[in-house]
Amino acid sequence: VIDNYNSGRTCAESIMKHELADKIEVTCEDCCYVSIDDIGVKHQKEERNPNAVKGGKYVENTVIHIQSGNQQYTLTAIGMRNAFILLVAFLLNNGLLEGKRLVFLSDGATIIKDYIQEYFGFRKYTLILDWLHLKKKCKEFMSMAITAKNKDKKQEIVRNFLRILWAGNTDEAIEYLDNLKPANIKNQKILSDMVAYLQRKQPYIQCYALRYILGLRNSSNTVEKANDLVVAQRQKHNGMSWSKDGSGALAIIAATKRNNELD
Repeated sequence: VIDNYNSGRTCAESIMKHELADKIEVTCEDCCYVSIDDIGVKHQKEERNPNAVKGGKYVENTVIHIQSGNQQYTLTAIGMRNAFILLVAFLLNNGLLEGKRLVFLSDGATIIKDYIQEYFGFRKYTLILDWLHLKKKCKEFMSMAITAKNKDKKQEIVRNFLRILWAGNTDEAIEYLDNLKPANIKNQKILSDMVAYLQRKQPYIQCYALRYILGLRNSSNTVEKANDLVVAQRQKHNGMSWSKDGSGALAIIAATKRNNELD
């Protein structure tokens, strides 16, 4: 699957007929993809007081990107619970809970996982940990946890590990870490934290290589782009601060424009 596209395609077809047939979608058209992310903008003080102590509070905007076939839509709300209520209403109103495989993609935040279970636990769904976030997190762990005589050797260790994880073999990836030579371990505590992270996220780590070969999504980057267009570009600048009503209303206008619904 990793080293050769043609043999990977044959392997993919074989796997799809057997153990992964119930875990992975056949085509994008059969699915409703939902990507969720949130972004904080600086909260405006209720009153201007030069002696006020800075609280460091933020207004949390949640942005949700929905894709079914060639159609896509962006939702936004202040607070994740409000956003999930909108999501359920949107999916029901557009018939996307009927005859569609529901696939969530996220950066692995626990709060997102919990809300998905709370609002969609009544039906079957798939939750996928975004590959780019997983890769970045693991590289951060490994940069602090491992060492080698030279840079090339360290990069080789990281590449070998990510190659295993790309194929979705979490147990094998953990075994690879456990079998590192003592001379290559710089910080055992961080390495143990990395293993614990992989164990927590294992149910949401997919065979990304197989998904790539089948042309299926591995990333939640669509919602990150939506987040940038709906909130960040306008609201995250030096010196800016927002009330909840102001931030939420402006984000809704931006999402409405993105959905071509201003008329």
